[in-house]
Amino acid sequence: MLLDIKKIFGTYDEPVTAALELDLSEEDFPGYTVPGTVEARITATPQGRMLENALDITADVAFACARCLEERTRRFHVVKTYCVREADLSDPDAELSFTPDGKLDVRELAYTELVLEVPTVLLCSDDCAGLCPVCGNRKPCSCRHETSGSVDERLSILKQLLND
Repeated sequence: MLLDIKKIFGTYDEPVTAALELDLSEEDFPGYTVPGTVEARITATPQGRMLENALDITADVAFACARCLEERTRRFHVVKTYCVREADLSDPDAELSFTPDGKLDVRELAYTELVLEVPTVLLCSDDCAGLCPVCGNRKPCSCRHETSGSVDERLSILKQLLND
């Protein structure tokens, strides 16, 4: 969806709002997917010679926990505000990138904000204990955690401290 920022600068004195449902399921996210639709709302509010663009997106993110590998889904809500001057429409170094005719790709902006806002390490819970290195089950498990003979001799003093 392209929002015509150039037209908003020249035509509107009141805020312009667009509510969208974006499909980002085919996009390549780092370590997670966004399987459903992303709810997005963008509001462009003229403020003198500036245009305040408020982006509000809500997305469900599917991932495997980084500690226990359990599949989970978590909802993320991202709110960002950008101020744009008319001169920014043709500036290649502006915070937002516009098409040559002054339009903003809301889909691309939503994708970028999700990549920046969703943590790189996702956990099913903050206190996830992860997997047992002996049996491979989720901790806590009932197996013995002693690994006879496999302790590096240089670290054996540390094992003695734990036993004391």
